[in-house]
Amino acid sequence: MTLRTPVLLALVGLATVFLAACGSDKSVSSASLKRQLLKASAVPGYGLQRTLDWNDPVDLVGQGIFLPELTKPSAAVKVMKTAGLRGAAGEVLSRGGGLNASEITIGVAKFKSADSANKVRDWMHGQDLQQPCAVACIFSPHPVKLPAVPSGRLVVQSSYPTPPPGAPAHAKPVGGPPTNYQVEFTVGPYLYFAWTQGSSNDKAKFIAGAQRYYRQVSGARA
Repeated sequence: MTLRTPVLLALVGLATVFLAACGSDKSVSSASLKRQLLKASAVPGYGLQRTLDWNDPVDLVGQGIFLPELTKPSAAVKVMKTAGLRGAAGEVLSRGGGLNASEITIGVAKFKSADSANKVRDWMHGQDLQQPCAVACIFSPHPVKLPAVPSGRLVVQSSYPTPPPGAPAHAKPVGGPPTNYQVEFTVGPYLYFAWTQGSSNDKAKFIAGAQRYYRQVSGARA
């Protein structure tokens, strides 16, 4: 073996590492990401309504992310591009129909690095902590602990509507007042999120669903 052979082998090895690193910067298909979405069977009472391709950040912002009305969609698109969005996919789970219909939006997005995914998670969490309305709002956002999800961020936007005319001052709507739930967590360069509007009585169920989602994609044990 000549002296040149080890040198060539070393160069080949470096080239392989370089190509692998470059490959991590390539976009990923929405179809490949859909396998990471929470299984509909993990959410009792809900079924899959539709799946969504969010490889374009405009579609991700327009269909997938729960933004307060004061945040411009273009600002959110810039956040996604700056973080190096590689691809995203989502789904909508639904239950019931008409006035009793309930939907949950679930998504996964891959970014250029774990640090980028965490930055987007923190940005989305900051958006969740803002009132969703552009003017006077019945919703009051507050962070909530999310046990067993180390990278999780959960916000509950509670409402306290005025009782109907003639009702006692302490009366509450059946099922509890309307409440928004928004959660984000990361696993490496992947950002997972979910949001829905339900009632104040749905808090425990939403937390349990977020924990199941984390276990499914992280391999964590119950």
